Amino acid sequence: MSTIVVGAGLAGLATARRLQEQGEEVVVLEARDVIGGRTRTLRDVFLHGAVADLGASFIDLGNDLLLQVCDEFGLEITPRMALFPRDPDGKYSIGSMIRNRPVMDGVQLGEEESNELADEVRSAVDTVPPVPTETLPAWAARAGLSETARRLVIVQAGFNPTSFSWRTQMVLHHPPVIGKVCWLLADGTDSIAHAIADGLDIRLEQPVRLIIRTGGKISVETDRDEFTADDVVLATPVPPTLSVGFDPVLPPWKVNALLSTPMSQGGKVIGQYSHGREIADRMGHAIFSDGPVTLVWARPVGPENTIVLLGVMGDRSDGVLRDQDRALGELDVLVRATAGPEPQRLAGVVRDWTAEEFTGGVVSGPWADHGHLTSMLASPIGPIHFAGEHTDDIFTSGMEGALRSGLRASDEVIQRRRAAVRGVSFAEQAR
Repeated sequence: MSTIVVGAGLAGLATARRLQEQGEEVVVLEARDVIGGRTRTLRDVFLHGAVADLGASFIDLGNDLLLQVCDEFGLEITPRMALFPRDPDGKYSIGSMIRNRPVMDGVQLGEEESNELADEVRSAVDTVPPVPTETLPAWAARAGLSETARRLVIVQAGFNPTSFSWRTQMVLHHPPVIGKVCWLLADGTDSIAHAIADGLDIRLEQPVRLIIRTGGKISVETDRDEFTADDVVLATPVPPTLSVGFDPVLPPWKVNALLSTPMSQGGKVIGQYSHGREIADRMGHAIFSDGPVTLVWARPVGPENTIVLLGVMGDRSDGVLRDQDRALGELDVLVRATAGPEPQRLAGVVRDWTAEEFTGGVVSGPWADHGHLTSMLASPIGPIHFAGEHTDDIFTSGMEGALRSGLRASDEVIQRRRAAVRGVSFAEQAR
């Protein structure tokens, strides 16, 4: 084979498909027994055929490649939605989310109070402009926010998800990076992965343990087999990439870049409820909370007036994420606070991504001054190439970034082929 792609998430699948279209003989090695990475959709838990995304969910405005893929493969998307309203002047700020009438200490704020707090934050943004590298609590302190407004700014760190507000920079939330205009996949996000994977040679349950470069070839050893190719594309998240052995070892600048990548840990809590239309009407754009479940959005109302709600939960090391009953109970608290006691939970599930060996660990979104780091993460080392959302300089941590990184890595491989035809030596290409 000419190229081995490690990882059958969106980045790896996009890489393999592009290479195969260019005439490469490609094999994709996937450690798990399913494809899609963190684009994983649950289809066998909820009533009436409802689906829910255990990982990535949104296609955001500006995700042109994702929208193009959906159009190419005929994948249906839901009607456009937003996670928060605009400020009164039509712009967005870190205060926009507060206009959702957040739930604090289990009680939903009134519309007047939430708008007053949002206005306070917006006024502070205009008076004391945040510096992109400034952390949420640092800016809230410098801006002199009231205690309640300060709390509502700081808890937005949980949207990443991460429970550490002191490491979350304002660039992630002002203006908001995602959620202004977005869509969901009607049949779940892993429908993209399965569409791209059609016709590819994918070997499941093949965790890669060692990559050896000898002369002009590369050997890739898994738990069960050994493969040889001209090029390898590592389309794996940061933690599993750091677990692969290399001979010769990766240069210090690459290892240090991987170790320096800011990571989030957390998961999703998902419930299906009765009284779907009532919940949708009362929750508005989304539910925003200072509790363990920080942000909740809804799929369209389904049959028998049911609705699926999806919540983000950071790993706060308090055990809630690993206790399904407790986590779902926290989601119930938000539903009762927003829609009253009538809705009943019909089914539910919790996904702890922190515990996933081969897919756990999500990059914390585009952080301030991250261009240099992403360029190092993306840089190849001779015939070893790197893909994944963490290597994209614009759409870091999203499905769009994963697809873009896969196309970039495949182009690098094709360029090496063309260089070989022109007689450029392996050593010269590796420099």
